[in-house]
Amino acid sequence: MVGAALAQKPSARQRSQAVLEVSDPRAERTREQISAAFAQMVMRRAYAQIRVSDITRKAHVGRATFYAHFASKDALLAAELRRITQQMIRPMHGQAGLADCTGLFAHLLHARDIYRSLMGGASRVVTERIVQDAIEERMAELLRQARAKAGVDADDLGFVPRFVASTVLALMAWALEHQIAPSPAVLQAQFQRLVEPACA
Repeated sequence: MVGAALAQKPSARQRSQAVLEVSDPRAERTREQISAAFAQMVMRRAYAQIRVSDITRKAHVGRATFYAHFASKDALLAAELRRITQQMIRPMHGQAGLADCTGLFAHLLHARDIYRSLMGGASRVVTERIVQDAIEERMAELLRQARAKAGVDADDLGFVPRFVASTVLALMAWALEHQIAPSPAVLQAQFQRLVEPACA
């Protein structure tokens, strides 16, 4: 579920945030090497078939270096998905609590083979959960921001972020089942109809 977005260089804002998290520029460069190698591999090979040793070989780093940055291949995927959801799931101005997932849906349709690899096959249970967790985390962030602006308690979101993330995941799976998938705008419209009552 990564593809071209994984291969994109982070924006200036993302780089500045990364500097705060990884103060050593060499460590930051190493993370970028690992991420770039992973992006190239996931575009060409099923996720289940990628091993940490494959990533380290392509990134020209040792296994110990990889594990100094990521606990596992799944942790690397989770980190990349968090970055993607930050870029591609945006707040909807004027509609408190709703999110604009058009960018994510467009990426899904552009990189169908990668999403099919992640959301099918032997690793499906694990990778679908990682995808859902990344979306849920982003939705919770946007809901907290919207509620804080409205002066509403933003601490207890209950089931809403999980429900919204599950809805996005279901729409993604539904789109992948169609040879000619609905457009990102149609998927976004469906998403809004389904989640608006929960987000209100």
